[in-house]
Amino acid sequence: MDDIQIAKEISLGNQKVFEDFFNQHKLKVMNLCYGMTHNRDSAEDLVQDIFLEIYSSAKYFQGKSKLSTWLYRIAVNKTINYLRKEKIKKFFVNVDDAKHSLQADSRADLSLEEKEKINILHKVIDKLPSKQKSAIILFIYDELPQKEIAEIMNCSLASIEVLIHRAKKSIKNKTDKIYGNVIEKG
Repeated sequence: MDDIQIAKEISLGNQKVFEDFFNQHKLKVMNLCYGMTHNRDSAEDLVQDIFLEIYSSAKYFQGKSKLSTWLYRIAVNKTINYLRKEKIKKFFVNVDDAKHSLQADSRADLSLEEKEKINILHKVIDKLPSKQKSAIILFIYDELPQKEIAEIMNCSLASIEVLIHRAKKSIKNKTDKIYGNVIEKG
């Protein structure tokens, strides 16, 4: 089934097709939302809202992009709107340990020093410009190709490459200093 057929089936209420689509994309959408909110409960609520939006608006999908790209565009927009409503202007990305931090935050065996390092890293990354944060989240958490990130963010591929490069460079520069301080305290 192609993307237009999937969207049509979802819009017609085909539960099986919707469940398959949900199961295929829920973890990546969860990672995206968690990376932007720093909060598992908020991320879970957003995932539900995002997929409800997909379910109710699938009839408007025109096939100009991949269905997954459309999903990510909705996810990014809904999460940014959530953050604005909550007056939170910052969101999180961990460039070097993005995949680990989602697991690490939920692990009870994480040392206090490691938790402190993660919290410090969150603060450093929160200072990135919003477009850099969005691009790096999609690149690191969801492992999306830069071309697809460009489609999601309505930017050129060159812009995405620059955003990701600048985000990584900025994070590295700031975390080198901070991690040095954290290590000296320990």
